[in-house]
Amino acid sequence: MISRDNAAFKDDSHMLDFDAELTTVPCQLKQDDSGWCARDTYIPRFAVGRKHFAPHIYPDKKTEVHFQDADYFFTEYWDALSAFLLVRVAGPVTFGFSLQIETDEHFCGTGERFYRIDLFGRSIDLVNENAHGVNTPRSYKNVPFLLSSRPYGVFVHSAAKMKLDIGAHSSRSLQWFVEEDNLDIFFIGGGSFQQIIQNYQKITGFPSMPPLWSFGTWMSRCTYESEQEVSQIAKRLREENYPVDVLHLDPGWFAEDWANNWWKCSWTFNLKAFPDPSRFMQHMRQQGFHISIWIYGFINPEVELSKTARENEYVGKITDPDTGVEWGDTLDFSNPDTIKWYKDLLKPLLRFGVATFKTDFGENIDESAIYKNIAPPKYRNLFGHLFQKATWETIAEMTGEPIIWARSGWAGSQRYPIHWSADCSSTFDGVANSLWGGLQIGLSGFAFWSHDIGGFYALKDAMTVKPDEILYLRWTQHGVFSSHMRYHGLTPREPWEYPGVADIVRQWLRFRYSLIPYIVAESDRCCKSGLPLLRALVFDWTDDPAVWCISDQYLFGSDFMICPVFNKSGIRNVYLPEGKWNGRKQPAR
Repeated sequence: MISRDNAAFKDDSHMLDFDAELTTVPCQLKQDDSGWCARDTYIPRFAVGRKHFAPHIYPDKKTEVHFQDADYFFTEYWDALSAFLLVRVAGPVTFGFSLQIETDEHFCGTGERFYRIDLFGRSIDLVNENAHGVNTPRSYKNVPFLLSSRPYGVFVHSAAKMKLDIGAHSSRSLQWFVEEDNLDIFFIGGGSFQQIIQNYQKITGFPSMPPLWSFGTWMSRCTYESEQEVSQIAKRLREENYPVDVLHLDPGWFAEDWANNWWKCSWTFNLKAFPDPSRFMQHMRQQGFHISIWIYGFINPEVELSKTARENEYVGKITDPDTGVEWGDTLDFSNPDTIKWYKDLLKPLLRFGVATFKTDFGENIDESAIYKNIAPPKYRNLFGHLFQKATWETIAEMTGEPIIWARSGWAGSQRYPIHWSADCSSTFDGVANSLWGGLQIGLSGFAFWSHDIGGFYALKDAMTVKPDEILYLRWTQHGVFSSHMRYHGLTPREPWEYPGVADIVRQWLRFRYSLIPYIVAESDRCCKSGLPLLRALVFDWTDDPAVWCISDQYLFGSDFMICPVFNKSGIRNVYLPEGKWNGRKQPAR
């Protein structure tokens, strides 16, 4: 902890959820001619010399982390400083620190990063943004938690905007910049990635187990627009023996006309298209379908609820009407009254029989507005997290089977599964890059993650062009070996729309259902162990330099090595790390 004003560091944080088994171990501070050292009962934890501030941190018995104190040409030409404070005449205060990078060190994590596994050489903005796809440095889900191959983890406990430079400016230094008046840093040891992430989850919370039905197939498109249309889709799925458990309704269920303006979520059904929502839900449930519906965390000024929301300050108080976001006023989840009001909007929908909500967006807010208990720069990264938390808690209270389908995230969001990779293109690079994000989010404490099978949009004529049939099939196969599988896009995604591969897709979906006992058992383990269901090879072979270059193979639970084919040729390279590949399960390293 570093502060310029002796600020008290508190544990009542939206990001923290300490495990009950965690205990505080006191350290003894000793001084000698070389400097100061803090030791617990077993090992030194912190040491610093007398001449300058360059501490050594010991997160466990084997690992030593050095703050950077030797990154310069001559002493007047520094490329990195151990710790620093930047105070601008205008603009935010920035605190920062630098750590030494070893010559053979690799890095990963930091959220849903659409990069290959090794992040060395990257400069990353830890600010949630609408990424507009998965082929971009922007990210919907940033997590201020980084893993080093040495191994150790660093978690910067803050919701402030950050920049992380991993050897980009100087190959000697990991530099972390935080728009904050103080630094609260956790150095996390454990000896292996699994144990380090489990220790991180003991600080920020463990993932919750999704309900059984959620592991089946989800069918969706943007969007079904009436009870009649959904009923026809459901009938055909059953008649043609496609195993499906969830039907998702995108904005087409709104009472307001969504076609001319997407942003009119009023949390009420269109009674012309869905005359009796309760009867409709009951009919769907009788056929074995759960219903998911689309919502977001903004209120369009044209929606009737807007007046109540503004008068009671359930949304951020507008200070500049010319700024803000196009979707409407931002719900103020820092206000307890807003949370209660918002939950009361969801409860009638759950009473109708809605099973879950797609909590879309959540990356951007109106930063010119005033929020009750959080400053706008910090609320931006926390907004999606608090939106999802309130939604997940309401479902838990009303049905006892909480799950959401969420897009944005921050530290602690893993507690409220599941999250998906959002708007990927209907291309092989779209599915490949979404997997890169999925493997990185798994290295960031999230156990569950999914994607839009078939891709959300075509690069040309997005509203009319469907995915190529081979791409649709290959994406289905990848979906079978994902924690959750949902078809979704701007054009139809039902298997019969792809007649050349429809029979093969049906076989793969049946195979998925045969795996559900295994998936459930592995998921239960993931909720306790620190492991994600999809895990990059670096989890088990951290010391193998080859796996740091592999971002298109992964372990699915403990018993499957998955090598998806992301091309039309049907040919790919496969790497088998060291071990006996004779069908026997190999222990994690």
